[in-house]
Amino acid sequence: MKITYRPKIEKMLFPVLTNLRNTKKKVKNIKGKIQLKYDYINDFVFNGAFDEKKIKYSKNYNNEQSLSSVFQTHLNDVLKIIKSNFKKEDRIIEIGCGKGTFFEILEKNYKYVRGFDTSYDGKNKKIIKRYVTKKDEINEKLIILRHTLEHIPNPYDFLNFLKEISISNPYILIEVPDFEWIKLKQTFFDIIYEHANYFTMKTFENFFSKKIFFKKKVFGKQYLLVIAKLNNLNKDYKKTIKCKNLPIDKIFPNLVKQIMNYSNINQNIFIWGTATKGLMFLIYLKKINPLIFKNVKFAVDIDKKKHNKFLQIVDIKIISPKKLLKFMKNGDTIIVANSNYLSEVQKYFEKFKFKKINYKCID
Repeated sequence: MKITYRPKIEKMLFPVLTNLRNTKKKVKNIKGKIQLKYDYINDFVFNGAFDEKKIKYSKNYNNEQSLSSVFQTHLNDVLKIIKSNFKKEDRIIEIGCGKGTFFEILEKNYKYVRGFDTSYDGKNKKIIKRYVTKKDEINEKLIILRHTLEHIPNPYDFLNFLKEISISNPYILIEVPDFEWIKLKQTFFDIIYEHANYFTMKTFENFFSKKIFFKKKVFGKQYLLVIAKLNNLNKDYKKTIKCKNLPIDKIFPNLVKQIMNYSNINQNIFIWGTATKGLMFLIYLKKINPLIFKNVKFAVDIDKKKHNKFLQIVDIKIISPKKLLKFMKNGDTIIVANSNYLSEVQKYFEKFKFKKINYKCID
């Protein structure tokens, strides 16, 4: 396949918050550039174009994945790790607890838990709807940061801030996407504006002077999970003054080819999964392969809160799996935004009489 079109990815604009959805088409959402830089001393990648002022997490922000049985299994696996290392009477604080799903799991197993998150829209009084500040005091034994640290610029400084307001010499559990997995699997759609940082295991070893209590790759090795003592933060940690530019097309040399590989789809396309991966894939598809993008009819999600809303920039409507059945025809293609959910999607369609459904995964 001869590829003649190569978009200037460094000049492309992306939504600053991928997990916001619009109630109508053609909404002017806030956008930003992604210009990755590599701190080669600390094996740390960050978005040099990141502007914290553009980011505002509100109740409309929804990155909930727990409605999936596959992701519920992952959350239970994380709980098992916590239970095997911490007693029932230990106090736990979760910073960045989202809609409170994992927090509720913690509550069923631990008596003393509290949380912080500006996007929380529930009624649990143990979750405080704001950011942690210098006026707060952490006296818990365990701090949990699940998919929070990648959203915070200067992550070492933030960890040091948590250390300064802690009086209990706590452990900290951190779960983030694994940048090594992103490179290995060439998942270019995992690079997003709101992720100010990207981590490897070496990053955390340097953060904590190689004194990591527990480390493991989880969720099909897509995520890193580490547990360390905050007091073991590397006092000699120094950010590199001069960082190397890390262009996206250098990390993902086959990005355009990956998108063009969808050119042989002649019938309707439905994308299953309307979180970060699905949206970013469609943005690239629209830019690089507009003819095939026109075949994308709807995006599908099991989360009722997302139904009848529209994905940013691409203006694709989100529908329920049940409503999808009204539009599906034999030979149509379902593109699954995360291969971890493929078996779950296939199982859903087993009870319906489709002779042929073409399944593809973007990762």
